Amino acid sequence: MKYLCLLFVALLASCSSTEKCQAVELFDGKTLNGWEALPGGEWSVKDGAIFGSQKKSEKRHGMLITKKQYSDFEVSLKYKAMKGNSGFYFRVAKVNHKVSVKGFQAEVDSEGNGQGGLYETLGRQWVVQPNKEVVDKFFKKHEWNEMTVRAVGRHVVITVNGFKTAELINDPGNLEGYFGLQLHGRQDMEVYFKDIRLKDLSNKNDVGISFMPEKIHDTKVPSPPIKKPFNAEQMAKCECGKAPSNAVMIFDGKDLSNFKNSNWRLVDGNLESSKGYIKTKQRFGSGRYHIEWRVMEPKSAGNSGIFIHGLYEVQIFNSHNDRTKIYADGQAGAIYGQYPPAFNVCREPGQWEYFDIDFTAPEFDLQGKLTRKATMTVYHNGIRIHKDAVLSGPTAHKKRPDYKFVVEEIVSLQDHGNKVQFRNFWFVAK
Repeated sequence: MKYLCLLFVALLASCSSTEKCQAVELFDGKTLNGWEALPGGEWSVKDGAIFGSQKKSEKRHGMLITKKQYSDFEVSLKYKAMKGNSGFYFRVAKVNHKVSVKGFQAEVDSEGNGQGGLYETLGRQWVVQPNKEVVDKFFKKHEWNEMTVRAVGRHVVITVNGFKTAELINDPGNLEGYFGLQLHGRQDMEVYFKDIRLKDLSNKNDVGISFMPEKIHDTKVPSPPIKKPFNAEQMAKCECGKAPSNAVMIFDGKDLSNFKNSNWRLVDGNLESSKGYIKTKQRFGSGRYHIEWRVMEPKSAGNSGIFIHGLYEVQIFNSHNDRTKIYADGQAGAIYGQYPPAFNVCREPGQWEYFDIDFTAPEFDLQGKLTRKATMTVYHNGIRIHKDAVLSGPTAHKKRPDYKFVVEEIVSLQDHGNKVQFRNFWFVAK
């Protein structure tokens, strides 16, 4: 019964029809319909394959990109590199630069250098680079090779001829963008691509990918679109709010014994905010946090929040129909000051709201140096509003501080001068 709510939402979020689950051809074998050639290089169809060529005198990267953008996917393709360095690009953005795009490429090279590795153009450069001894075991020089690129959220896996050549977990790179084929600048280039097949694993109508604006609390960032929350029947089907048997119950309406001394009150079996923060006695790490809350007064801002480790806040606010104006990264469900929610799914004040927060804690080495950033996936009233969001550090007002090593991994709830109630607060460890 563990994570039944997540499973139900995942089913909604995956292929919504048989056709969506099936692979579709991104190249019809005859034309370049659906593709756009950017300046530099020449692209044509030759012997049923996309053929790219370029002279060494060309400084620009010759790029052929899709006209559509994609988020979660699995792409399989065949390639044959005869001259020079190429690559299959994914989740890239167009930029005004001689390389034309910014983002990831799965490496393609006529000599096998770094074959199937991951290179971030105009970014981190080599992220994963296979060595030549490994590549020699599977690469077919100047022959057809098969590549698969699978990207779901922040998990990316590349295989070439059945060998896994790169894998990223909790990667902070782009979550959406174009596919592209490359002709490297300042090289004599000849490369072929064919059998380019896509399985679209996303469904933007059901799930959301949040993004971090460059500026904190930027009022120019539009409010997230309003989306209808799950109704009672949908909530019942996914058993949202029902604690699994292995859950640690933090608050069940009986008493406040799991919290440190505070001024908060027990009102009709609900935990009601008062002066100051309330903090758990027990420490918690990576796992799912479930909490239900409601704004008690219609005209109140309903400002509060749940702070995991006392540092990472998911915002609570009276955002129903945008009735209380606030910057996007302060809306209900925001990872405060970092990620606005993908959708606003707030109910009317007085109604119960549901948060399910899948939290992966940051990791530090023995010297206290950060080795892995924290991530969150958040569901609000059954709708996913953040997907594998990589936190820049603790959340804060008007700043984004660096990570710090935490000993006291408690959870706290915020009082911001508004009356907010809580119930059914539990945790399941990963």
